[in-house]
Amino acid sequence: MKDNALVQLLKTFTKEEIKEFGEFISNSYFNKRKAVKELYEIIRKHYPEFSGKEVDKEFLFRKLFPGKAYNESSIAVMVHYLHELAKRFIVIKTFEEDNLEYDLKLESELLRRKQTSNPHKNLEKHLIELDPSEHLSEDYYNLKHRLEYETMFYHFELNTGVYEKFLNKLDFQGMYRNFHLHYLLRSMRMYINILHIEKIYNKQYTKEQFEKMMRSIDIKDYTDAPIVQIYYYLILMLGDKNNEKYYFKVKEILKRISDDLFYDDLIEIHINMQNFCKRRLAEGKLHFQREEFEILSRQLESKTYIVNGSMHSIFYRTAVTIALRLNEHKWVKDFIHDFKDDLQPEHRESTFLYCSAQYEFYMKNYDKASEMLSRLKLDELYLKYESKILQMMIYYETGSVESLLSSLEAYRHFLQNNKMLPDNKKKLYLNFHKYMNKLVNIQKKKDKSEIIKLRDDLALEITISSKDWLLKKADEILSSRDRKRLKTA
Repeated sequence: MKDNALVQLLKTFTKEEIKEFGEFISNSYFNKRKAVKELYEIIRKHYPEFSGKEVDKEFLFRKLFPGKAYNESSIAVMVHYLHELAKRFIVIKTFEEDNLEYDLKLESELLRRKQTSNPHKNLEKHLIELDPSEHLSEDYYNLKHRLEYETMFYHFELNTGVYEKFLNKLDFQGMYRNFHLHYLLRSMRMYINILHIEKIYNKQYTKEQFEKMMRSIDIKDYTDAPIVQIYYYLILMLGDKNNEKYYFKVKEILKRISDDLFYDDLIEIHINMQNFCKRRLAEGKLHFQREEFEILSRQLESKTYIVNGSMHSIFYRTAVTIALRLNEHKWVKDFIHDFKDDLQPEHRESTFLYCSAQYEFYMKNYDKASEMLSRLKLDELYLKYESKILQMMIYYETGSVESLLSSLEAYRHFLQNNKMLPDNKKKLYLNFHKYMNKLVNIQKKKDKSEIIKLRDDLALEITISSKDWLLKKADEILSSRDRKRLKTA
């Protein structure tokens, strides 16, 4: 039953939730089936893995119905009921933990039953306490609008015939403004997602309504809502050819308000800025390396790198690669060790070893780097390719030409035979193979113009792995030729 939907849901429960769910199904209001409660008591003993024969359906059936012939449908029904209860439990628990939604629903129901005299007081308290850093920006303005609207509604309901008592308190303009900001932010976030999908999957969508929305915005009208300005400039940054100025506008606003932003807004803004930096770097604008490093540093400070409780291995590797290119060697050494335990457990050791090998490579400790690569368990698709590239770079630096040529040939076959690799990634790695091959072979050439052409072609290539290192090696070959020419002159 390990792949059963019930088991998969129960695996997401905390230890406290496992206990609370037991109390939940013991309540006859929620569950009147004794067999369902007994089923749960058997299953919960095997938390958190829920594996082994003790959770197989036949074993569970014999425990619940001793002496009876196994009936697949009977146990399936019990599992179904328990699954439905588990889903109901998480909905009720989530609802009860959201104090604002709970109070909105409670006051509405009390008013319907004519059991409250001042529901607006509780909602006004929520309005005062509403904090933008605790809600996604669009949700913050939506909640603010709802609280103001519901408060107005209660005033009307409770003061029929004496409206003049509260009319001066009503802010219709404010209610409209908050609703408008909610709509605008949701639409902008949707538009950003569309623009990303178009870039990544080379697909075009009709965007007439979004473009009309953007044309209607006078950004000077939103000085009181800087988050709107940020999303507005992010859209222009993604779509306008002269878009670097919009990147720096986002950066400037973010400096002022980052502490007031909700976690998910910060994540989205950082990712968009980071992707923009990557595109500029691919165009050869190397000053964006420092920009990307600053974004990574802010992500570490704000902990917006955490996804499902851990740091993704790609974020860890990206941080190391960028910092090494900027010669931030001490930062890299500290980062590799300080954030190792934040990595996903299943990729922790391999990612740590690979990044440690990168660090040793940049420090010219090639034997140590190679030794670390040899200890790698290649359990992640892209890490297989990256580690092979790093090993070939080590061979190049140490003058191990035969090992390098052998690795290049094996790498070519490895790439061609892998059908799982997306085309854009395959091009990235194939281009590395292509230019590494050329670097090895061109050293035998006497004509300097061929080396210059290789260097120029490489500079123009956008989709290529380890481009900065390849360019550096091409420059070294050119410099070496120039020195030889001066000696013979």
